[in-house]
Amino acid sequence: RRCVQETGVHGDIFAEFFRRARCSAQPQQRIILLGPPGSGKGTQSPRLRDQYCWCHISTGDLLRKNVKEGTELGKKAKSIMEAGGLVPDDIVVNLIRDELKKPDCERGMILDGFPRTVEQAKKLDEFLAKDNMQIDQAIEFKVNDEDLVERITGRRVHQQSGRSYHLKYCPPQVAGLDDITGEPLIQRKDDKEDVLRSRLNQYYEKTFPLINYYASRGIIQQIDASQGIDPTWTTLQNLSLIHISEPTRLLSISYAVFCLKKKKSY
Repeated sequence: RRCVQETGVHGDIFAEFFRRARCSAQPQQRIILLGPPGSGKGTQSPRLRDQYCWCHISTGDLLRKNVKEGTELGKKAKSIMEAGGLVPDDIVVNLIRDELKKPDCERGMILDGFPRTVEQAKKLDEFLAKDNMQIDQAIEFKVNDEDLVERITGRRVHQQSGRSYHLKYCPPQVAGLDDITGEPLIQRKDDKEDVLRSRLNQYYEKTFPLINYYASRGIIQQIDASQGIDPTWTTLQNLSLIHISEPTRLLSISYAVFCLKKKKSY
């Protein structure tokens, strides 16, 4: 990005060429991220998206987006949600299928938040098969419960801006106050220990069986997600089906050399 700013139009053109070439060299994958709340799936998904040119599909965000845009499926989902019901699996899976047809999902996808049960996983497989697609890999983010409790219950948020802090890992400059406005920080309801324990129980009862489901197909991989953001990212990149290909490595070197030459010419 810095190179593009310094080299102007030619840098822009080369950067776009590099981006397309890098994307074409990446493996095409459809991946599901599994793990309890707070295990880091939402943190690592954007990195995977940007590095490997896959789209990131969060089913919660997808539902809200379709409701806001007033799509046909969004209207159906809205009426159900307003009545306090759960959106049927068929609607969610069809939303995912529609999303996969978009250009930014051509190379692959990262699915976060669905499936949550074995029945949903079977339905997803059935729908994908109609379009000659399949789930290539499921990645389990492993973190023990006590580490999750520390991670989640330590969060504090500035309600107006969404700025997030952590009592241990990223504390505010003044305890209990936002660094920018000085306004009080809050602990969200979902971040309280009793609520988290309930969510964990639901995860182990309903979602954890997916580990065995995908293991039976030989596509499950597990990572230690308790080691911190950057070490977890390094572990993800070293998985057998997720790696920087040799063409991509060479393109990265070529782009770096291009930037250096342009800087020297100014």
